[in-house]
Amino acid sequence: MADAETPRPRKRAVEWLLEGESVRTNRHLARFAAAPYLPRLLADPASSALLSRSSRSLRKEIIEAYGMLEQVEATLHGAAPAAIVDLCCGSGFLSLALANEFPAAAVLMFDLDTRIRVRHDASHPNLRFEVADIMADGFGARRGALRREAGGQRG
Repeated sequence: MADAETPRPRKRAVEWLLEGESVRTNRHLARFAAAPYLPRLLADPASSALLSRSSRSLRKEIIEAYGMLEQVEATLHGAAPAAIVDLCCGSGFLSLALANEFPAAAVLMFDLDTRIRVRHDASHPNLRFEVADIMADGFGARRGALRREAGGQRG
């Protein structure tokens, strides 16, 4: 008679990725794997959909996000930003990384696609998603107002 086993939860793409060789060979994936906020992201139900996409897609998202993060850090020269705006944010993986790397900054994400489901913004008080056409008249003024509003919430 076989022992009754408790079914193990199905691994998400992120767990497979973290166990793979590429985490040791790609600096962007390595930085993601070593991020102090990773355990919180892995446990966050609001981030689960983002971390469960196909392995190839997730790998691409992480590499692109952490490559851009390097560029942001190089541009800032150690300064702490008050606000960061991510235009055409797509799934928002870069915004999520920025919100975690710069927890004192308001991270504002904009995209025109109304089908995008950005749930992870609810788990990060410094992250906000807006559906917006960045080419529309008045967008610059609207972005400025949102930035002031987000900055004002931080005191």
